[in-house]
Amino acid sequence: MSDQRQEIEGSTIVEIIQINKELSVLFKNLVEYSEKLRKVSSRNAKIDIIISFLQKLARKEAEIGVNFISGNMRQGKLNIAWKGLHELLNTAPSRSKKSPQLTEVDAYLDQTKSARGQKKIKELAPLVARLTDSERKYLVSIIVADVQQGAGEGLVKMAIARFFGLRDDDIEFAAMRKPDIGKLFLYLLEKGKTGIKDIGIQIFSPVKPMLAEIAQSLDDVFEEYTDFAVEHKLDGVRVQVHKQGDEVKIFSRHLRDITLHFPELVDIARKLPMEECILDGEAVGIGKDGRPLPFQVLAQRTTRKKDIAIMKDKVPVQPQFFDILYSNGNDLTSKQYRERWRLLNRMISTKDYVASRTLPKNKRSAETFLEKSVARGNEGVMVKLLDSPYRPGRRGKFWLKIKIAHTVDCVILAAEWGHGRRRGWLSNLHLGVLDETRTKFLMVGKTFKGLTDAMLTWLTNNLPRYKVHEDSWTVYVKPEVVVEIAFNEVQKSPKYESGVALRFARVKRIREDKQPGEINTIIDLEKLAKIGGRDEL
Repeated sequence: MSDQRQEIEGSTIVEIIQINKELSVLFKNLVEYSEKLRKVSSRNAKIDIIISFLQKLARKEAEIGVNFISGNMRQGKLNIAWKGLHELLNTAPSRSKKSPQLTEVDAYLDQTKSARGQKKIKELAPLVARLTDSERKYLVSIIVADVQQGAGEGLVKMAIARFFGLRDDDIEFAAMRKPDIGKLFLYLLEKGKTGIKDIGIQIFSPVKPMLAEIAQSLDDVFEEYTDFAVEHKLDGVRVQVHKQGDEVKIFSRHLRDITLHFPELVDIARKLPMEECILDGEAVGIGKDGRPLPFQVLAQRTTRKKDIAIMKDKVPVQPQFFDILYSNGNDLTSKQYRERWRLLNRMISTKDYVASRTLPKNKRSAETFLEKSVARGNEGVMVKLLDSPYRPGRRGKFWLKIKIAHTVDCVILAAEWGHGRRRGWLSNLHLGVLDETRTKFLMVGKTFKGLTDAMLTWLTNNLPRYKVHEDSWTVYVKPEVVVEIAFNEVQKSPKYESGVALRFARVKRIREDKQPGEINTIIDLEKLAKIGGRDEL
């Protein structure tokens, strides 16, 4: 253990900050530590390297450095095309060879995030000109979220736990409620390990949403459970609405601030009778006939930074709240779902803003509710156990989802160049799901069906960014792009390593809101069909 580490362990938080305040990590130091991580395979060795890096961070750069060493950046996606990144890699070097500090790099990334189009390249060029070739490549790998060092957020969380002498369970509990590990590290640096007990849900600090497992049918649900509610499964944008007085912020599934895109939801939230609250729900597009709009139409609301008022009129949305996580200073996540639902309904007087649900008396009443949900234009139903807590970021058998039109989320493993009308477009997609260990992608079929002109344009413009290699017909890519695939059957297939193929697969939408690690697994497919034969789903 280093002398500095011993000094930190024996110091108060004020003294730790005093020890660290003169330190300043350079970007080249970050690259050196990443290279060290890449060269070792032992988990403990990687954790020791990360701890050594954490020791060097001053308070002003703590949040920045933790994100960088985990292969991320505070700003999220910068939306720079590969052509622009290639241009940056070939930027003429400046006379100054002094490596920038982490805080300088972060400031440049902030400016770039706010810029549009080619201006993003102009914002980054002065920074890149000061970097060596290895530093440039590392910066680009952070921008495209493809840092190859064998260490990501999971190992960094474990390193933070050991840094402060915490159990793995403690850091997981804290990370559920403060999911930005940079902010979590800074919090613990200021409060110390005893601050863990005070971490709870806070207004304007988004938490990861609770997730659901797949259930094959209502028959399975009734066989295993007795005390549950059945709720419409909505095909909208997951939103987490935070309110404190007249101030309202809206966060996406991946904790991105999307307040700007939904001004009508802000107005609705301001009128709620609670001074402080955090609500979970979906923003659902509503057509002229009062039925839900397809997700592809609704997605226009989250991709436009201009003409918000025009889009508000073109694609009107309505909230469908289904949970409350926080109310007037009280963290409600440990309360039972039945209690949270009662409070939600007392707070929201406009019942059109609350998701439709029922407490089924029997299986037939649940089936009728499912049929009505699908007829309404929804995907199916959610089943929620009445005694379940709210588990941020967790997937488990507290919430279950049942879809009539079976869909799975897959990654694109490759795409073939189209023929005829689709000549010049990347079209026929090779689809993959995760294996049972969630560490390997298995191919489960191909499809060119369902692709709209807009999808073809997006795929042709974006897939080459992830190219691994190509031949005359096919571009093979890293498994980074997620698509939602509808299908009729799962059938046996010796053609693929997975042993199965999706029958009548068609693309429903490109899931820019999902990461590759969140897609479905081969086990999910086994739940949806009997692998031994070509059974109807």
